[in-house]
Amino acid sequence: MSEITGFIEIFEGRLNKMKLLLGEELGKAKHDRNRRKIKDQLADARKLNKTVKEMRRASTKTCPHCGKKLE
Repeated sequence: MSEITGFIEIFEGRLNKMKLLLGEELGKAKHDRNRRKIKDQLADARKLNKTVKEMRRASTKTCPHCGKKLE
């Protein structure tokens, strides 16, 4: 996982774009919404968010003794 930590900004940009698309779909009237599309986008966004969090955790340096984040 440490090899791909340089792509965090790309994944964050993609996640933000997904959030905007979800907001547009949820902004439609209830009977005009595509439930399948919303469900798939939410699942993808959750997976991507989890990946970004794991990448951030892997890229931060922590103290070997107490485990707190080093600055």
